[in-house]
Amino acid sequence: MKSSGTKATSFRLGAALVVALAGTAFAQDGQEAQTPPASQETTVRVGAPQRPPAAPASAQTPATSNQQPEAKALLEKSRDAIAAAKTLEFDLFAPQIGLMGGDRSPKNVKAHMALTRADTGGWIMRITGNGMVAKETTPTEFDVVWDRSAITWVDHQAKTVYTRPFGQAKNFRGLQMINGLRIPSISGDRPLGDELAQTVMQLQGTEDIGGVPCDVVLTGTALEGQGSRKKVWIAKTDSIPRKLENIIDSKLISASTSVEFTNMKVNETIPPDRAGIVPPEGFAVDKAEPVAKQPVKLDKLAVPDFELSQPDGTKVSKATLAGNVAVIQFWGTWSNPSKRSHAELQALAESYKEKGVKFFIASVREKDAEGVAAYLKEANVAMPVLLEADSLAERLDVQSVPTVVVIGADGANVRMVSNYMKESTMKEIGEGIETALKDAADKKTAEQAPAPHADAKPADK
Repeated sequence: MKSSGTKATSFRLGAALVVALAGTAFAQDGQEAQTPPASQETTVRVGAPQRPPAAPASAQTPATSNQQPEAKALLEKSRDAIAAAKTLEFDLFAPQIGLMGGDRSPKNVKAHMALTRADTGGWIMRITGNGMVAKETTPTEFDVVWDRSAITWVDHQAKTVYTRPFGQAKNFRGLQMINGLRIPSISGDRPLGDELAQTVMQLQGTEDIGGVPCDVVLTGTALEGQGSRKKVWIAKTDSIPRKLENIIDSKLISASTSVEFTNMKVNETIPPDRAGIVPPEGFAVDKAEPVAKQPVKLDKLAVPDFELSQPDGTKVSKATLAGNVAVIQFWGTWSNPSKRSHAELQALAESYKEKGVKFFIASVREKDAEGVAAYLKEANVAMPVLLEADSLAERLDVQSVPTVVVIGADGANVRMVSNYMKESTMKEIGEGIETALKDAADKKTAEQAPAPHADAKPADK
């Protein structure tokens, strides 16, 4: 397997940075990082004033230049090419996963990836390769299929092929490395979504990557000085990225990581023996089915009083919703299941528009409203958004996102539906809405029924 380049990872500063500065591994989205080898084009300097080398003067652009149309057009063309692809197959090499060191962090990870488009629109990924964790000297082999609902992997030591639903693969030693190799800019639900959401974009000329001529686009909050930046090398041949770089530059840390993709094949048939795992001769098969989903509880609890703001300052409260059936989804731009659900949720909202059902998406764990607005614009989400809904989510005992709460016309919590499954979630939400509409209709009928006269005689039997 031929591979080259370094691994690009997303990085967000948080409270855990304090732990990282004390010498403990900094974890982000299930990933932990390893200090890169000297040969890697990566810098990690905590608390140092130095910054990664600046781009040539001819390529630098002041932050005030905002989005260059040519740069944005190239990113959009690349996004569309990734979204239209039915198969992708390539090699990569990751000297480290993450931007900061850690004793359990994957390093020197070499992988071959075969991505096949699933019927639901996402990718089924087979990732084959090896890598080391921290001070290990012998690489750990991994062979994994990730199909959005379950993980299948080969355990050579146990001579068994395991399949487990998400959340039940804790005994899979290579999961940490696999989590870091899913590259959301390519395999995520919104290809290049983070890059396109940046406020500044600039073309930075052309460059060959592995013999493939590429246009180079730099995006970020600012193209020089403190801030975050993302760099994309877009192949002139097929518009698929050949290299991604992520840069963070602040008073506390200056760091960058990158990944190169080699031997890229687009829309070429991937044989079954490369797309999926065929159990080796003599290996057992151990497959666990998903736990049966428990029926949704109709708790009929009153929704607490609340008041939340929309981006334009409009207030939405329990009082303003009184008399209407309302649907509120708690979500976050950091939650891929939330984002996958929005097209279906928006279609459901349209189907109930004439019945007066009000739909909202309420953001939680968001740092700023601008990031939320950028996602909504990029993803063409038209549902009204409620900002900073953390307190309401806590009072409703929301345990995970996305979670939808259906509120009856009388203010009752008619139904809560957590997580997102394409096959069932919208059906469950619809059932909750129908229950709420029926409750409202029954109550209205009862209120309009004439009261019986006190002297009325019972009917003859």
